[in-house]
Amino acid sequence: MAFSDAGNNAMLDALGALATHVGMFTGATALTGVTGEADTDVLTKASHGLSNGDVVVFTSLTGGTGLKTLKPYYVRDVNGNDFKLAGVSGGAALNFTADITDATLQEITEWTGGDPAYARVAIAWGSSALGLMDDSTNGAAFNAPTGAKSTFVGFFSASTAGTLYAVDDLTEETFAAQGTYTLTDAKLNLNG
Repeated sequence: MAFSDAGNNAMLDALGALATHVGMFTGATALTGVTGEADTDVLTKASHGLSNGDVVVFTSLTGGTGLKTLKPYYVRDVNGNDFKLAGVSGGAALNFTADITDATLQEITEWTGGDPAYARVAIAWGSSALGLMDDSTNGAAFNAPTGAKSTFVGFFSASTAGTLYAVDDLTEETFAAQGTYTLTDAKLNLNG
C-alpha cells in the first residue's frame, strides 16, 4: 500500500508526538556470518554472546525476507549458538520467509554513566511535509562518558525507559575522555 503525502504527513505528525527524546547507543563488535533458517525462524552464530532482551540491528542482510537493516530487534529464545528475534521487547518471535544466508548483526547498548551523567535529550519536531519531518531542536547535546562510542542514535517515547521507536547509524566517534556529543540534525522520513 502506498500512502499519499497527506497520509505520510499524518503518520509523521503522530510519530513526532510520540518520539519525544533522543538517546545515544554504542555498537558492540559486529557479529559477521550470521545465518538463519526460515522454517524455524532461528538465527545461528557460534559464540554470539547475546542474551535475551538485548537490542540488535542488522547492518547487512542477505535473505531474511521480512527483516530489515537498521531496524531495532530484541533477542529472545537464546539456546547455545541459536536465538530468535522479536520486534518489540518481550514480543513474539518474528517470522522471516527466506533463509538468511549471510548477515552482520550488531548489539547496541545505550550510553550510561559519566560526570556529568549521560541523559537522553528532549527533541521537538517541525511540521511534516511531503513525507519528511525535520527536528526543530538542531543541536541536541549529550554528555559523553569516557569510552563511549557514538555508533547509533535512538528515538524514544520518554527520558528514561519508554519505547524505542527507531535507530539510525552515525559516523562512529570514540570518547577517550568525558566530552560532549552534539546531534546537529535529525529527520523522520517515510519516503524510503
